[in-house]
Amino acid sequence: MKKQNSAVTKKDLNNLEEQVKITKVEVRKLNTKLDGVRNKIWLDMDSFKDEIKDEMALLRSDVAGMKDEIITEVKAFREEFVAHQGAHERQQETLEEHEERIKKVEETTSPPSA
Repeated sequence: MKKQNSAVTKKDLNNLEEQVKITKVEVRKLNTKLDGVRNKIWLDMDSFKDEIKDEMALLRSDVAGMKDEIITEVKAFREEFVAHQGAHERQQETLEEHEERIKKVEETTSPPSA
């Protein structure tokens, strides 16, 4: 086992101070690189956000167009249904009138019961 009882010298402190300076410079360089990467990421995110907004606007427009088409079709269906319902009611009234006429004709043409 080696003993490490040697005292720290001025040269050791100077070497340590130099290494600290080098480390600080390296940290600054890394921070600068990180800032660049961070800025690029923010720019990319902003661009992506704009793309999403544009896509959402197109989607909203498509949905609004489909909604208008559906509403138009529903209105047309309602109008057709009301017209059909009216025609059905008129046919039912005509059928009931025919049944009454048939009964009257049958009553007048049938021989009296004995």
